[in-house]
Amino acid sequence: MGHDLFKELTKNIHFNVTELDKNNFGQDWQVPECLVSMIGIKNGKKPVFYYGITQNYRTSFIIKKGKSENGNNFINARVYLKFDKDSLIEKEKYIVGNGFNGLLLAVKISKPEFIATFKNLLLEDYSKNDVHVKDVLDRIKDRNELKSIDESAEYIANRDYEWLIGRIKYMSKMFNYSGEGFWLLPLKTESEITKGLCHKNDELIIDLENAKLFENYLVYVDVENEVIRYNGDRLCKNKNTLTDELKNRSDDVCPWCGSALRTIKTKKGEFLGCTDYPKCLYRRYLNKKY
Repeated sequence: MGHDLFKELTKNIHFNVTELDKNNFGQDWQVPECLVSMIGIKNGKKPVFYYGITQNYRTSFIIKKGKSENGNNFINARVYLKFDKDSLIEKEKYIVGNGFNGLLLAVKISKPEFIATFKNLLLEDYSKNDVHVKDVLDRIKDRNELKSIDESAEYIANRDYEWLIGRIKYMSKMFNYSGEGFWLLPLKTESEITKGLCHKNDELIIDLENAKLFENYLVYVDVENEVIRYNGDRLCKNKNTLTDELKNRSDDVCPWCGSALRTIKTKKGEFLGCTDYPKCLYRRYLNKKY
């Protein structure tokens, strides 16, 4: 991931990035994977901000099982990004000692990885006759008139990805962006650990479900649309309102992939389905609640 982020940032003239590793930095202590200077726009001026960036984390894909109030089994696909606490402490020492503005946690959100991983996990549990998973996948298949259990697993993975990414886009006011790509999140905000980061044992954890953390993003790199977006509250004087972000949205566009929607009639009623089916499984019933 490091080279990909480096490549994307250096496309923008407002960024100057220096990679740090054992080959080009001959010190014994731990350092961030790269240092970045960025030009912001604040109070009519163009100050330069200096940050360290670390990207060393491990990803945990978890299937959460539960039972709803009406007694139905349900499944939620969730992702946790885990940084080593001691490593962050050592890297922050370098940042503080050199007078930088702070340390940024760089994380990447990939829709294809999310969908493929959870689809495989669900199908694996189904093949092992997991009673809970079989019940949910069979019910999803029947309820949404899908053709196979494969589609049922993919539907759940898409549903939960869009729910998680939708919350992140809402909290960061970025409805007109994909949400995929790199997010640079500050380790600290106003000298305190940024709200939304969870400290457990020897790890600092980013739970994508806790979207409030993304209010504090510093830079977002939308790799799908090749756009770099600053946080207006931190680096820019011009701020986009929620109304600005919402005004170009359309109910005729699939919220999962951006393709057009079309009306489909079935025995269960009419629903809006994506024209990119079967590649995209999005559907929304019009006359019946599911």
